Amino acid sequence: MKFDKILVLQQNALGDVVLSTGVLKALREKFPQSKIAFLVSPETADLVSLPFVDEVISYTKGMPMLPVIKKIWRYNAAICLDFKYRSAVVPFLGCIPVRAGIAHKRKLFLTHAVERQAKSENVYFSEYLADVIYQTVGIELDRGHGLTHLYVAEATDSDKKAVDLLLKADALKLKIAIAPFSSTTAKDWPVAYYKELIERMSMQENVEFLILGGKKDREIEFPVAENIFDFRGRAKLTETAELLRRADYFIGSCSAPLHIATAVGTPAIALYGATSPNKWAPRHKCIHLEHPQECTPCDRICYGGACNGQNTCMKAITVDEVYTALHKLMQEYPKK
Repeated sequence: MKFDKILVLQQNALGDVVLSTGVLKALREKFPQSKIAFLVSPETADLVSLPFVDEVISYTKGMPMLPVIKKIWRYNAAICLDFKYRSAVVPFLGCIPVRAGIAHKRKLFLTHAVERQAKSENVYFSEYLADVIYQTVGIELDRGHGLTHLYVAEATDSDKKAVDLLLKADALKLKIAIAPFSSTTAKDWPVAYYKELIERMSMQENVEFLILGGKKDREIEFPVAENIFDFRGRAKLTETAELLRRADYFIGSCSAPLHIATAVGTPAIALYGATSPNKWAPRHKCIHLEHPQECTPCDRICYGGACNGQNTCMKAITVDEVYTALHKLMQEYPKK
């Protein structure tokens, strides 16, 4: 097999894209002279324009495929890190001779496929992706700490100026970023709990809160106060990354902002229930909290179906626990 030109495909959710960056870095270290391209959805492209990636290719369902085929035509290996059908079809149509990844109903279009293993729930996502690469094409990536580190693009001058306009914060105050809403309500800690935590922290600390999320998240009621800055739907992804760089700490459940916070080095409190912290929780500067139930994790089955949407696992995490964990994090990693 030749690995002079490697195409890596990841079209799953944004969090998965960020979690795949450690694998890209490890591939670069393994093949320093090779050309490496990263094919992702258009909305994530700017966030993963990284110095160790030669080209970021944007593509998603409904876009013209021919321009993409032309870009990848002379590549000799494609590694599918996602489970998308089209991620296997694109390199197939591009006549890339080595096409590797998890079979997942697309084995016909892959030359080197492996079935998804049950143990994946207990292995950190980037390490599991490295296992898939080794099992399919025999590339053994360095399993040191580098594989579990995450990366996002450095902020541009435009990003910094945009955040300067958005964030009229006091540099002396403690800044805590919160991402209260994820891709599914089954992963969310109750808003009432966040409200109580914010009130307790406001009484004890000179603090400001940066609320992160998308446009749809703005439809959900969240506490309003003088020390709460609501950026939901107001910052693009690279600006969100810059907001997280300026935050002293992060609190949230299993979602893309958590992984972006990890990538920019912001210490985090990660709240887990519906998903497995063994698989998803950051390995650096992070305290994760969970109260496993008989039905957790439920993300591969029904996402909250077993508890009829009562979010028993998330409600079991108390405000006291988060408050205590945050102060522990503050002791380990003092304010910037």
